[in-house]
Amino acid sequence: MPPLPVLNLHLQRTNPTLFSKQLVKACHEIGFFLLEHDLPNSICERALSETRLFFQKPLEQKMSIYYGHEPSFRGYMPMGVENTEGKTDGREQIEYAAEYGKWKNSSGRCNHNGEENFYHRLRVAENPWPDTIQPSLRPAINDYVDGVLKIGDQLRDALCLGMGIDPSHLSDSMFRKTSGDEQEPNFWSMKLVSYPPPVKTTNNSASDTEYGVGAHADSNFLTMILQDAKNSGLQVQTIDGKWIDVPPTPANVLICNIGELAQIFSGGYLMATPHRVLRPQDSRISLPVFYNPKLDHVMESMVNPEELTWNRQGQNQWLRKENTLMGSVGENSFKSLARSHAEVFKRHHGDLQILGDGRIQLKKN
Repeated sequence: MPPLPVLNLHLQRTNPTLFSKQLVKACHEIGFFLLEHDLPNSICERALSETRLFFQKPLEQKMSIYYGHEPSFRGYMPMGVENTEGKTDGREQIEYAAEYGKWKNSSGRCNHNGEENFYHRLRVAENPWPDTIQPSLRPAINDYVDGVLKIGDQLRDALCLGMGIDPSHLSDSMFRKTSGDEQEPNFWSMKLVSYPPPVKTTNNSASDTEYGVGAHADSNFLTMILQDAKNSGLQVQTIDGKWIDVPPTPANVLICNIGELAQIFSGGYLMATPHRVLRPQDSRISLPVFYNPKLDHVMESMVNPEELTWNRQGQNQWLRKENTLMGSVGENSFKSLARSHAEVFKRHHGDLQILGDGRIQLKKN
């Protein structure tokens, strides 16, 4: 089976045109690639080590940052609370996202009725850190996220260049292009994930789900993943419907894939590829960062896909039966969270309802 393309970020600086061509080809034909990057190895190894240390702690300590107490879907999620396509995921995790500081209560784009959009609820909360039991986790993860987001900026601009878009034409309402708090941040999110091996029963059969997470496509723009160097379990579905294994990768390699928002951005030329995770034989740590535009941005195609060369002919992949691709960053992000965390959605967002195709609306009185 074909291996995933391997790209080197150094080429983006020495020959940006060639790198952009390689990147767009990979994202068009399979939507996944391995990226050799230059983020310091110490930052990556520290993030993995601190994450592993957190998940080794007793459950009662991990529950000190339990996500179910707040409506923002941030914090620790024990085994059994998240689902994909209605099936329970075999993993525990922490989820964090962009913090908005002075921007968190700012009025943003309203809906057609002049009401504040429901997805603004995602920007009010702060990230719950386990500072009392592991104060070293926060700086380790923040350093990692800061570095990966900068790589995301480079990949975004390279994708633009490779499709004939001038990156300078991306509006300030789409992506924040400055550091500091002069502008509202982009709506990034990330997970600290632990995939434990399946528990074997007396007859040596798996007693729980074989999947760490079932087949799905990401709802964001671009995903970048750091994982254990010894275990993987991640599988990618090719256009002919075959599942191929992503190998274990060292700390200087990120696994990258395209999400639904980039698919919309490219008029369907870039592909949000289905993928899944099998439960490993040994515990596995994974640190995906989900790169996004600003929460209020509505993504539209910035290219004419008919003017691009198509090498992807015919697709026989898993697709969610009912799934509306929404250009609204906020709506598409909230859709994914509401579907995966039904109990928190029900508890904290009782005024909303999720339709079968993923659209969310206020309940009628």
